[in-house]
Amino acid sequence: MWFPELEPGRPVYRAIAEAIAQDVARGRLATGDKLPPQRDLARALALNLSSVTKAYKLAFELGLVNGETGRGTFIRAGDASRIPWPSGENSVSIDFASNFPMPLDPSEDVVKLCQDMARYDVGERLFEYVARGAVNDDLSPAALWLEGLGVPTRQDGILLTSGAINGVFACLLALAKAGETVLCEELTSPGLVSCARMMGLKLVGVPMDRDGMKIDAFERIATETGARLAVLNPTLHNPTLTDLSPERRERLAAFALRSGIMIVEDEVYAPLLGTPPRPLAALAPDAVCYVTSFSKAVLPGLRIGYISAPPLIAERLRNAIRVSTWMPSPMLASLASRWVKDDTATRLIAKRRAAGRERIDLARRVLRGHALASRDDGLHVWLSLPQPWRGDEFATYARARGLTVMPSQDLAANSTSGVQALRLSLGAEPSLERLEQGLSRIDRILRGRE
Repeated sequence: MWFPELEPGRPVYRAIAEAIAQDVARGRLATGDKLPPQRDLARALALNLSSVTKAYKLAFELGLVNGETGRGTFIRAGDASRIPWPSGENSVSIDFASNFPMPLDPSEDVVKLCQDMARYDVGERLFEYVARGAVNDDLSPAALWLEGLGVPTRQDGILLTSGAINGVFACLLALAKAGETVLCEELTSPGLVSCARMMGLKLVGVPMDRDGMKIDAFERIATETGARLAVLNPTLHNPTLTDLSPERRERLAAFALRSGIMIVEDEVYAPLLGTPPRPLAALAPDAVCYVTSFSKAVLPGLRIGYISAPPLIAERLRNAIRVSTWMPSPMLASLASRWVKDDTATRLIAKRRAAGRERIDLARRVLRGHALASRDDGLHVWLSLPQPWRGDEFATYARARGLTVMPSQDLAANSTSGVQALRLSLGAEPSLERLEQGLSRIDRILRGRE
């Protein structure tokens, strides 16, 4: 049985969590190792069970372990604070972990626009700071873009960011304090998990079903925890691909207005849909900060995003953007504005959706017969695993066979989530041939042939 060496003078629960981290670093504990049951460790250390329970809970919040009721607590794979990054085309690993946009060959109109930037006045903006983070010329196109997604806008509530993750981070920085509880779906993006851990926030996940997050559970957990903030992805949810139903959107908006909880509506995927569902920001504009960007749907290098926020908190968000990036690139902001006004952004989305459909159809064909959830406009598929597979165990097994996948454990807000699944992102690998090779390898593993 693993036995921790506890540093004296530290709260015992924290000393146990730190011992887990140290033993992982030293190699005494490896990915997939099972920690002793809490009662056994408490007995061995002559401690109260509550101290060990608190230690394991802290270890999970630090990203050191995964736990599942009835199975135990296991050392987690990978770096908890690392956001996945594409491996690129190489002979080492086929990347299904990075949820990046579908590859798109540079079209003539994009290349021409980039070349023509030398003739635009945007180049002059490189020589100055932009007051309040955005010039007026960029606010109207931002409003136009947001309104196209169904978001009612107010000029004094629009902010520009360096992408959606910067927008979510700014909201967390402005609206939450270290140690506070932030609600999210029980499965969420690794970007949010990493942000929360780095900021010392406690993520609490809300159960979901095929219609999205369960509102009864959200109301109960919000009341029990006293949470003041929730970060939600109601449309084309990452990773389950569900949409929050219209009825649940209505109930959630009403609860937010009634309770005072602020919702950060992370809708980075909404532009991929022809007509996205009505956003929460349209139902409760004074209780929702709507965040989106161009990165997933238009171009990943166009690091511009928009926030539509209640004007009363806009200045707090603006200060958080200053702290994190000072301001988004004025040149990129101007380019985004031009592409909104002349419909270049819309044309690029159509091309990216067409390119993505080919990959989605490929995954459906290769993985037919397995429990696969997919959407025509998504960037990934969601593969439920048959027993006895666990997501983290499959990820370790696949890594040894040249595949990088995202297990459900790395997307879980709570250690109690029993979902066993993989998010298989289809955009990080440039080559369709390698993508098919990797999908076929996953199929063979599931069929017990590799």
